[in-house]
Amino acid sequence: MSLLRFFAEHRAELAALIFEHLFLVGVSIGIALLIGVPLGILLTRKPGLSKPVLGFANIMQTVPSLALFGFLIPVNLVLFDVRIVGGIGARTAIAALVLYSLLPIIRNTFTGISGVDPAIREAGRGMGMTDRQLLLQVELPLALGVIIAGVRVATVICVGTATIAAAIDAGGLGRYIFRGLRANDNVLILAGAVPAALIALVADLFLGLLERAIRFRGAASQKIRKLLWPALATGLILITFGTVSFLRGYSAGRIAVGSKDFTEQIILGELLAQAIEAKTGLQVERRFDLGGNLAHQAMIAGEIDVYVEYTGTALLAILKRQPIKDPAEVYRQVKSSYAKQLSIEWTEPLGFNNTFAILVRGDEAAAVAGHRRALRERVEHDHVPSVRDLERRRRRFIEPELGVRLVGADEHVVVERDL
Repeated sequence: MSLLRFFAEHRAELAALIFEHLFLVGVSIGIALLIGVPLGILLTRKPGLSKPVLGFANIMQTVPSLALFGFLIPVNLVLFDVRIVGGIGARTAIAALVLYSLLPIIRNTFTGISGVDPAIREAGRGMGMTDRQLLLQVELPLALGVIIAGVRVATVICVGTATIAAAIDAGGLGRYIFRGLRANDNVLILAGAVPAALIALVADLFLGLLERAIRFRGAASQKIRKLLWPALATGLILITFGTVSFLRGYSAGRIAVGSKDFTEQIILGELLAQAIEAKTGLQVERRFDLGGNLAHQAMIAGEIDVYVEYTGTALLAILKRQPIKDPAEVYRQVKSSYAKQLSIEWTEPLGFNNTFAILVRGDEAAAVAGHRRALRERVEHDHVPSVRDLERRRRRFIEPELGVRLVGADEHVVVERDL
């Protein structure tokens, strides 16, 4: 299937994912502006704070995005009885994207205001301007072009990073990318990557035009005001809509079914969801495509109610126990430990298991078979005794005669006295 045909057949879903992506980016950049610009202004008044603040923002840039999402899921930050950070979904993704967007905004605000000619400041003070008037009427207008350049960089970073937010069920164009990676489908990967790249290019072009207009035509021109006010209004609308739609807490009368981010898990999650819908009056919320151990973390955080887990994964990856060969004992220990340590109940097994096999490329398998065949022919030709023959001879003749026990260790022989 071609990419254009895919877009035509899935245009409704594509439009919804693009809106989710734009929402994540718009809200994140809006919040980052509300935090970053005042912080940048504060640093110009208190330069001693610049190193720790910019250092923190730099550290946030270096943390891998998926790891940051995982760190934020267990966080439980509540404001006015509304959980604003923690769990899976858009609020955690927005918190991470805000942290990633802070550095260029803070740095450019600080740099732009600090770079204003001191003679201009002195002229303003000589005219009797207060510090607030000097900031709003002189420094910010002159630094606005540099600030917009920082917003430009932050927006492009945010558009790209938002694709990874699909791993924690935050939506966006990353859903297509992750589906394509799992299915080895390049069309699906491009269906997510191409629109995301176009959004980044359009945003960069618009903000670049805005930056140039401010720098060369003056911030007070009527044309600039026509560009700034609609953008500000759009950002406020997105933030308000996000607060109402995505920052709401757990709603009663529904059950959240989760799954990991591969095909088998999604099928099992959908089977659970359909069974619950068919046999109960509960509304089911599907929270699929949770990468790594995010499904477990989401359950700990109270974001999902049920998901399919594997006893081996629970024993080794979550409980950090040693491997056990008996499946029944593995299930018993996992069930008991989850109940005592995590207050999570394991149901009875679903009746299937995952059997793994080792895959070897054909040429390597043929080479190994050739080596084994050549070794067998040599043994038969040279009458080399087998390991069993050597063991029998050792017990019957060598050890009684020498009064020692011979223990083979790799290519060496270890002698132990006193049989």
